[in-house]
Amino acid sequence: MGDFDLQTWLRRAQVQGIKLGLDNVRAATAALGSPQSRFPSLLIGGTNGKGSVVAMSEAILRAQGLSVGATISPHLTEYRERIRIGGASIDQAGLDALGEHVASVLDPDPTCAGITFFELGVVLALMAFRQHAVDCAVIEVGMGGEFDATRVCGPLVAALVSIDLDHVRHLGPTVQDIARTKARVAEPGMQVVVGERREDRLAVVREELDAAGAQGIYAGRDFSLRPDGQTFVFEGLGRTVDGITLNLQGLHQRSNAAVAVAAVLAFAERAALPPISNDAVRRGLSTAFVPGRQEEAKLGGSGVRVLLDGAHNPAGARSLATTLLDRPTGRRIWLFASMKDKDRAAIYDHLLPHVDQVWCCKGASTPRYAEPDDLVEEIAARGVVAVNVGTPSLGVHRAAGTLTEGEELLVAGSLYLVGDVRPLLITG
Repeated sequence: MGDFDLQTWLRRAQVQGIKLGLDNVRAATAALGSPQSRFPSLLIGGTNGKGSVVAMSEAILRAQGLSVGATISPHLTEYRERIRIGGASIDQAGLDALGEHVASVLDPDPTCAGITFFELGVVLALMAFRQHAVDCAVIEVGMGGEFDATRVCGPLVAALVSIDLDHVRHLGPTVQDIARTKARVAEPGMQVVVGERREDRLAVVREELDAAGAQGIYAGRDFSLRPDGQTFVFEGLGRTVDGITLNLQGLHQRSNAAVAVAAVLAFAERAALPPISNDAVRRGLSTAFVPGRQEEAKLGGSGVRVLLDGAHNPAGARSLATTLLDRPTGRRIWLFASMKDKDRAAIYDHLLPHVDQVWCCKGASTPRYAEPDDLVEEIAARGVVAVNVGTPSLGVHRAAGTLTEGEELLVAGSLYLVGDVRPLLITG
């Protein structure tokens, strides 16, 4: 298979679209010798905050001295970002070789026909973790829970960070429907850490966990993270950890951090890992980082600030709006793109009050981008100035020639947009 090309192979799987169910991924992992059986896994589900909780959990476990594999999705710039080994993206040469091996096993196997792009990503990650002999893995659920391919990892502990409207075409039209499918990651005897506190969705989660015979560990009842001067204190699961600082910014990161600590403490015990020290918790939370989630950047050598955030659904936009309230600036321009299938009305409700103009664009990294003219029409109907700037790169170029020191460019609405813009900026 000397002519194997990873990107071509993955693109071929993209035409399969989204298929909810575990049959494909179970067949694939069985054909590859069940790589997931070689290490314990912590599964992180929910609507918003999954990426942050994965990053925090991974950082705490690594601070404990463990070798950790982790997954995220989607990637921002390169596919290899989806698979992390020891805190870094897998190297491209290793991923290419791994992909070629996986293809040589799966492509001739009729039981693996029709495997999807996301399912292949799960399989590649599990194979990489086995190859690198990780001590444990932290795996991010893709969509929903009950039928998500990531469940094949056989997690010892799962977490549900939050539950909000997203992917309604696949998961159901109400938060109760979404809560139900997300809670169905639970297995008999499993511990599930629940960060969601709103009763309309929490009641459904409790019902599902009870039906599955799983043990719920609930925020506010079983664990919490509270302010203590300039730092935070975690209390719960028989542990008190003081002196905590958070590297990830935003009010919502406090609840994400609480879920991460509770999940890691429960997971380490279930997986018979070394007990997590208070120092590992502090060091992990003070260093955890997620590119493109309320990330600060600079526009060239100017004094123009840039804030990058996915904010691709109503809950994400609400969290971003809370940050913008506490972020005084001069003129703020919103560089905006969205996927065709997103509920944009609520995103506009949260973010438009905090911006002066909206520049709409469309990238080339996915065919799912909505047309900028459609976005302009939607925003103009709300009385806000909106223009079509074409592409993300043209938007950044226009901002560089228009904005001045003390003004801000907000890049939000899609992680694909963030991925298209981020290489054009000065980050870190």
